Amino acid sequence: MFKPDIKRDIERFIHTIDGLAWTLSAAMQALRKSQESANDELTKRAAEFFGGPAKADFQGILHEIYQWRESLTLLKRLNAGQEVAPRSFLVALISQYDAYLGNLLKSLFSLRSELLESSERSLTFSELCKFQSVDNAREYILEKEIETLLRKSHAEQFSWLEKRFGINLRTDLPIWPTFIEITERRNLYVHTDAAVSTQYLEVCRENGVSTAHIKVGDQLEMTDEYFQVAHETIYEVGAKLGQVLWRKLIPDQVRVADEVLLTTTYFLLTEKRLSLANVLLTFADTTLGKKHADEHLRLMFLVNHALASYLAGNKSECLEILDTQDWSATSDLFKLAELVLREKFNDAANLMKKIGSTNRPLKFEYLNWPLFQEFRNSEQFASAFKELFGEVSPKDLESTKDDQKS
Repeated sequence: MFKPDIKRDIERFIHTIDGLAWTLSAAMQALRKSQESANDELTKRAAEFFGGPAKADFQGILHEIYQWRESLTLLKRLNAGQEVAPRSFLVALISQYDAYLGNLLKSLFSLRSELLESSERSLTFSELCKFQSVDNAREYILEKEIETLLRKSHAEQFSWLEKRFGINLRTDLPIWPTFIEITERRNLYVHTDAAVSTQYLEVCRENGVSTAHIKVGDQLEMTDEYFQVAHETIYEVGAKLGQVLWRKLIPDQVRVADEVLLTTTYFLLTEKRLSLANVLLTFADTTLGKKHADEHLRLMFLVNHALASYLAGNKSECLEILDTQDWSATSDLFKLAELVLREKFNDAANLMKKIGSTNRPLKFEYLNWPLFQEFRNSEQFASAFKELFGEVSPKDLESTKDDQKS
């Protein structure tokens, strides 16, 4: 039996599309390596055939031609794979978004069953007789509602969601034109072998996508950079959509929603996916504003928002974010975060000693949190850390190696 779980829906969506991006990267590396090997083999055969002794033996010539044909066929297949594979992964990316939207809505409607009461879908008496209970009939209507929605274009889906739930989803979504272009390009890859169609141009223009440089019949290439943009765009739209609908329709789960968003953005920071982290933390800190479960969580989003700017090298923006809050009345944990981000390392080290070794941050947090990435490289940190925890062991240092590389 289906159990609604929005946390599961969002996390599964993120893990799945991240898995697609990782798999494509690995697959393309393998393809390119095989392509180089096939090119080298073909070059070697050409050198041997044209540079070596003349082949007087007819059978020998046929053998060489056969070997050439094998090498050329392999190279053609690899070239085709290199062109088609990224397209297929983009199609899969949009398919996963569609599946996620369906699962998300199924969870929302299941948790708020009264939302189905406004459905205009009706059942005939004969159809109704087929169901063993009202719940079975309700589930059937829900499936049909979602199925009908997913057949619409992605722009129409957002219009439906906005009208159905009384919420504007596109006002603070500057990525919208990019999202529409990606979903429409997916249609080209499925139906026209990447050739631009009139429909593609019309939908793009209606949604603010610049198409001045594109005409009907043009082939739209898929590059590594394009897929990265597509991946981050679908990630952003999916994560924001889930959070907004979740908070709007199931307000008593706002704490869980906060925890999911906080965990999501924390791992983006640790993985140095700073652009996406900054987008989602800006959303959490400004768009959601004070719509958080408590003040502690709000401050955590604010600190991480400032941290995302700091790690990206935009320290002036980091300071602007910090200046929006009076830190004097906050806990030592947040005061420490402010001092570190302002690079007041002497004061931060003194506060470390005041906090002690048994309160947060704990030893492993000092060694692993992205917040302390730069601070860990300072003499002040080394001295305070040694006073609190003793010498740092090689095992401890293992966790900070990635920080030293960046």
